[in-house]
Amino acid sequence: MSGFIKVKAKALLLDNTLKLFFVTLSGFVLKVLAVAGVILITHFILVSDLLQFLVSQYNSLLVYFIYSLFTVTAYFLLFLFISGLKTGEKAIYFMQSKGSTAKFKYLFIFLRPSQSFRSLCLYIRILILKVLWGTFFYLPPIFCLAITIYLYFTTTIYTVIFLTLIFGTVFLISISHFYYNCIAMRYSFAPYYLCTDLKISVKDAIIKSTESSDGFIKDGVYIKSSLMPWYLSCLFVIPIFYVIPFSKLTKAKYVTFCDGLHGALPQNLELKNIIKNEGLI
Repeated sequence: MSGFIKVKAKALLLDNTLKLFFVTLSGFVLKVLAVAGVILITHFILVSDLLQFLVSQYNSLLVYFIYSLFTVTAYFLLFLFISGLKTGEKAIYFMQSKGSTAKFKYLFIFLRPSQSFRSLCLYIRILILKVLWGTFFYLPPIFCLAITIYLYFTTTIYTVIFLTLIFGTVFLISISHFYYNCIAMRYSFAPYYLCTDLKISVKDAIIKSTESSDGFIKDGVYIKSSLMPWYLSCLFVIPIFYVIPFSKLTKAKYVTFCDGLHGALPQNLELKNIIKNEGLI
């Protein structure tokens, strides 16, 4: 499946590399400018003479409360802006993965207040779920690592035992990291469903993501891991303007492919047989 998806992504990337890279670059630049602008504005207001004058003339607690309210509002609008751009970029790549021609203006269609707020709610909910699962998976190995370090510095411990504890902890961290990536992959489809259905709720997008990714999680983790050498190659051989669109389009194509096959293929063996019969691999 991984090889087929990458081949399809490369085919879809033909004559679209620069366009997709420009979409990603534009989104990145706009996000950086927005973050820098909000930080600079809130900082200069904080150190400005006007704020100090207001503090000296009026109730300082009231002035700082209004400033805090302004800052929270500014960052809330910033997060809305970033979420809307992120969903718009995913919409373009998702359309491209289906063979449709996505226009650059689609990058901004989710900046409308209702859509950007919906996107923000989705990303926050996914972040909370990932944090909870990350705590569940990473807390035990981190606790084992802390105990190992504590024993090393507070007691006399044989080198063999210490190395055994270290390697055991590293192995436990690796297993936890793999299962965490599997869990995180269950929610990776949700942003694509959000950008293709303007009426779907955040909850339904996540539920649909978990259902559609069922049976394909291992493949998704493998595809994600297999893209790491492509990122590293940017330092030596392959330019980044090809790798970034290729990796994003590969992930979008993976979602398209799994979504199209899910439901009719309950077993991995049947999946492989149908793929082979259709000449996909």
